[in-house]
Amino acid sequence: MSGSRASTVLLVHGAHLAGWCWLLVIDRLARLGIESHAIDLPLTGYADDVQCVRTAIDAARARRGAVHVVCHSYAGLPVAEAGHAAAHLTFVAGRLPIAGESPGAQTSRWQFPGFQACMQPGDDGVVRLSADAGRYFFHRSAPGLAAYAMDRLRPMTSTVPSAAPADPAWTVVPSSYVVCADDRAVRPDAQRERAALVATSVELDTDHSPFFSGADALAGFIGDRHREMGAS
Repeated sequence: MSGSRASTVLLVHGAHLAGWCWLLVIDRLARLGIESHAIDLPLTGYADDVQCVRTAIDAARARRGAVHVVCHSYAGLPVAEAGHAAAHLTFVAGRLPIAGESPGAQTSRWQFPGFQACMQPGDDGVVRLSADAGRYFFHRSAPGLAAYAMDRLRPMTSTVPSAAPADPAWTVVPSSYVVCADDRAVRPDAQRERAALVATSVELDTDHSPFFSGADALAGFIGDRHREMGAS
């Protein structure tokens, strides 16, 4: 990257996934000369995920200066709560909460019922995804990548909060949005509503996992936003 200051991209995965889901994007960004790294959310509780994001941003700022946070799906919520110190936020099919609005109350109109049916809560409060989740998460992804991911889906205790955020970071931090137009997990129309709230957005013809099904286009969009951030 030919920017005016040191910077990095911090990649935050969504529900039931882990940092490995970003490997193709990390490779593409490296080819563009952009440093990036992915974190693993603990998924042990929403507050834990918020703290993980805040800590990761602080560490990245101390090491590299300006931080561009890219978050997928569920991760939009902890990033919106903890991302005020970032230089830019990019939401990928992301939950983008509005001040005064309960994220939990929006879930039924956010997700498709078929995907919701894949969630299997246990008596211990841990939610796991059924084997059917692959056709909602990865239907446009390469079969080998989809199989790899399905074998590594993580159980999670974190839940979408019912409390409305008071000060979502995207309202004060420059932000962009990626709509996944062939998403079968999260309604594309709901994504478009959130994309309209930020300055810059794009639609990619991908499933819910564009880091697999559209890595080149996704990395290109991230790279463009990152270069703009570096020039600001």
